[in-house]
Amino acid sequence: MTYSGPITITQGGTYTGNYRSTDSRVPCISIQTTQPVIIENCILAGAGDLILGNSGGYNVIVRNNRGYGLQQSIDNERHGRFLEINSAKSVTIENNYFEHTTGIAIYQWSGDGSAAQTLKVRRNIAKNIDGRYRNGGGTFCNFLSANQVKNLGNVEVAWNQVVNEPNNSLVEDNINFYNSGGVASSPMNVHDNYVQGAYPYPATGNAFTGTGMIIDGTGDSQQGYLDATNNQFVSTCNSAMNIAGGHHVRYTNNRMVTSGLLPNGQKLNATYCGIAIFNFYQQAVFGNHVVDNNTMGMVKWGANNPYPDRNDNGDYGYQIHTNTQHLPNPITLQTEQAEWSRWVSKLQQNGITIGTGPNTNGGGGGTPPNVAPTVSLTSPGNSSVTTGTVLNLAATAADADGSVAKVEFFNGATKLGEDTSAPYQLSYTAATAGTLTLTARATDNAGATTNSGSATVTVTGVVQPPVAGSFYKGININGSAISLDGNAWQASSGAAGVQIIGTPFANQNITLTPATDATRAAMIRSSVYGNTTGAAIAVPNGTYQVYFYLWEDNSPETFNILVEGQTVRSAYNSGSAGKWEKVGPFTANVTDGTLNASTSGGYANLSGIEVWAGNATPTNVAPTVSLTAPGNSSVTTGTVLNLAATAADADGTVTKVEFFNGATKLGEDTSAPYQLSYTAATAGTLTLTARATDNAGATTNSGAATVTVNAVVVNPTATFFRAININGPAVTLDGNAWQASSGAAGVQVIGTPFANQNVTLNPATDATRASMIRSAVYGNTTGLNMGNVPNGTYNVYLYVWEDNSPETFNIIVEGQTVRSGYNSGSAGKWEKVGPFTANVTDGTLNVSTSGGYANLSAVEVWKQSTGTATSIQSRQNLTPSSSLIGSVTAYPSPMTNELSIELNAAQTETMRVAILNQSGAVMQNSAIAFEKGVSTEKLNVSSLPAGNYFLRFTEGSLTGKSIQVSK
Repeated sequence: MTYSGPITITQGGTYTGNYRSTDSRVPCISIQTTQPVIIENCILAGAGDLILGNSGGYNVIVRNNRGYGLQQSIDNERHGRFLEINSAKSVTIENNYFEHTTGIAIYQWSGDGSAAQTLKVRRNIAKNIDGRYRNGGGTFCNFLSANQVKNLGNVEVAWNQVVNEPNNSLVEDNINFYNSGGVASSPMNVHDNYVQGAYPYPATGNAFTGTGMIIDGTGDSQQGYLDATNNQFVSTCNSAMNIAGGHHVRYTNNRMVTSGLLPNGQKLNATYCGIAIFNFYQQAVFGNHVVDNNTMGMVKWGANNPYPDRNDNGDYGYQIHTNTQHLPNPITLQTEQAEWSRWVSKLQQNGITIGTGPNTNGGGGGTPPNVAPTVSLTSPGNSSVTTGTVLNLAATAADADGSVAKVEFFNGATKLGEDTSAPYQLSYTAATAGTLTLTARATDNAGATTNSGSATVTVTGVVQPPVAGSFYKGININGSAISLDGNAWQASSGAAGVQIIGTPFANQNITLTPATDATRAAMIRSSVYGNTTGAAIAVPNGTYQVYFYLWEDNSPETFNILVEGQTVRSAYNSGSAGKWEKVGPFTANVTDGTLNASTSGGYANLSGIEVWAGNATPTNVAPTVSLTAPGNSSVTTGTVLNLAATAADADGTVTKVEFFNGATKLGEDTSAPYQLSYTAATAGTLTLTARATDNAGATTNSGAATVTVNAVVVNPTATFFRAININGPAVTLDGNAWQASSGAAGVQVIGTPFANQNVTLNPATDATRASMIRSAVYGNTTGLNMGNVPNGTYNVYLYVWEDNSPETFNIIVEGQTVRSGYNSGSAGKWEKVGPFTANVTDGTLNVSTSGGYANLSAVEVWKQSTGTATSIQSRQNLTPSSSLIGSVTAYPSPMTNELSIELNAAQTETMRVAILNQSGAVMQNSAIAFEKGVSTEKLNVSSLPAGNYFLRFTEGSLTGKSIQVSK
């Protein structure tokens, strides 16, 4: 959106454009002419008045504009008016939308009663009439204020929608006529308006003087002649409609509903009544009013008029209400919602369009196009530091059309913290070796964000002194004597020569991060706190190594750590609730018989002090780890392996367990139980291990498990029959033509269509297949019924995938469960599952899932050959392999006789021949010795059930040889 600056109109005409002012004292549009002016189709955004005419004599039409109140530029200043006019001749305000303004104000207009001099306010939408100051407090304001507008005929205020949100607005009387009125022959006509919300700020306050509508003033003979009919007033505190001055005022056929509740269910404390009539200013001319046939349901807690917790008719001594329709109890938030539905229906039935642009027919809402903020990371630059270094992150940020709400700092995708006011800064300790990629992100008051460029900081480990030393003393600062890591700790209470600084407290209900043993956890969560905490411990003079146990029970705090009066760690950040750390070691050279350890600055929680004698740090015990699953095994490609390990650390905590295949890291888990799901995607041998790392950085590797991954055996006698892309177009995959399910003959799909092309697939695949996989149907029952299938035996594959969290479901083919408890894996995981045998006897192939929610992307069908293979010739020049299928041709079942296998080899050869079923399971495994040259041997086959079987040749060198097999 492009705005022009503020403009001043000095001659009549039509004005259209987008105008903006960020100065509370400068209006977007200033009118300084008495010539007729039309302002239409504008977008106005201002910290002050949007349209101002205050020098008199105006003839103005304002229509089809959108106006937005911006943050004020100075304190103790209200939002600006949408429109303010003084001493006008004719004003028409139609089909506008405006929010966070102080409404429309018409001042000091004494008309002549003619049709030429009139005021029209029609079909506008207003949201959040807002008299609040930017620095707190505020002033009352109105949607429409007519102040000393007298003797004006043909006035119409109609079909306007005003919605004020609690705690997001501050209005007094939404519609206010003060010392104003029409003429006897033409009263001011206020009809068919919808007004919702008139609250104190905060909305739960007890005092409020506003209304939905009022006429009042000090009074004269020209104040009065006003008709208000067919209006709706919803959720108004104090009163819905008041008559507090004037004469000849008629309130008829209006609806007033207030539940006495905020949308979140909290009670409104400032409600009073529906309609109140009172001569507030004790005017000499007061009366001739009519209040008739109004519908009311006004909650005032504790009242009883006419029902409990109700006060429909206010009583100030003028009881002139007639034919009041009292809504039955209870009056609820749903009753209020019904009024909104009535309003929307009323607009539609009368063909009324309100607002402008997208804000029509009861809609409302919308904000001006927002300009995103700017942000730059100014510190640190690209650099290298050691572990324990405190980095002072800093950024500059600005917003051209509002304000910066916050600046967040990140390391990669991990948020480190934020600052909500300039200068935007954060202290962060580079705790572990590695590479930091630091950025800043600014968010403005409208929610738009911008990321800065990045800075790369390399963190190298501090070289530790030789491991040595002995435990000297441990102090449990706010607890009992305990044993930790095999060492005896003292309670601080009663310990000789120990003085503690800080206020004791404990919170044993907080979950610690990382988790630790019960004794240590209880010690950590009972501590002292304060902006100065510490311990003074009597010790012999000498050199010591000191550790602090620190933790956080609430919000992050930043403080300094001191040993012997010297700052050994500045700007330490305690982290979020539950985080704890054993910080140190710090060297203390004691010369006065007292070891002093303390914190200063922000509030710290100090739980324990651990002291070791000598210059060197105590020996760290490495963690233990064991890979518990899987064991040594054999699987086929596509199998999901559930890796699991147990790990422990005798003198600290386990920070993570990583899982490896050989030297390749598969993933990690930072909390027990330590687990990882991994898909065996390709044939070969996996050597799986687990590695545990403790809080001191020591690592231990587990023993290895060997998993042999065999390729899924495919029946080569089957031929491609048909494949369906369930929620996508026709495609070509693996050289075969696939059909779209939409329009495919005889195909019925079960499930709800959806697509998510932004998920990264695992394993990666070609673009066509990836697009097909990520467009699917989902549900706790999905499937495909394929008609016009000749009776026979088929191999069926399903493409399934996961876009969210793991689901477990069953796979069913021809009514039989062929895979139970299938786990879909984490987001992005996909698999071509099968083949599953389908014996079709009714001309329809049925495939489905049941149980958990499945994502079904495609079904691929191959038809099995019905011929009898009695002799097959394998490929020539076979390459060496420990799992090579020498002859991939099915044998008909049952197999109960011998197989003749002929090997053409240059030397004596012993080979192992395995018979596999269609799922790849080994049914028989035999060793056969072949002589040099052409050699034919017999393989006795045991009786096998009906099915198709395959041969696999292993343990031999097959290069340059051919194999022939006969039944």
